[in-house]
Amino acid sequence: MKVFIVYCHPSEDSFTKEVRDCFVAGLEHSGHNYIISDLYSMNFNADISEDEYLREAYYKRSLPVPADVRAEQEKINASDAIAFIYPVFWTDVPAKLKGWFDRVWTYGFAYGEDRTMKQL
Repeated sequence: MKVFIVYCHPSEDSFTKEVRDCFVAGLEHSGHNYIISDLYSMNFNADISEDEYLREAYYKRSLPVPADVRAEQEKINASDAIAFIYPVFWTDVPAKLKGWFDRVWTYGFAYGEDRTMKQL
């Protein structure tokens, strides 16, 4: 099995990093493959642009999906499962992960007619 890990924590000295490392060790021990998107280390842009907003708000598939978003979507479709590893900040996900959801789960990929996101 190939697991896509979306990891989101600003500190390399955290309990959340330990959780990630133990999860990865368990995957390796079980013979599974994985890929990690560490949103902070890759400096993932969590801010949705005006073009992205217009694409989503008006369901305009004709507007392009940015390259960084397409790369994340390709990781999803190349995997058998997704694991999200993050701390809870004020009862919610960190802002960077919220932005990942806003930008990556696009119309035509994660929802809408003829969506292309692999069913996991």
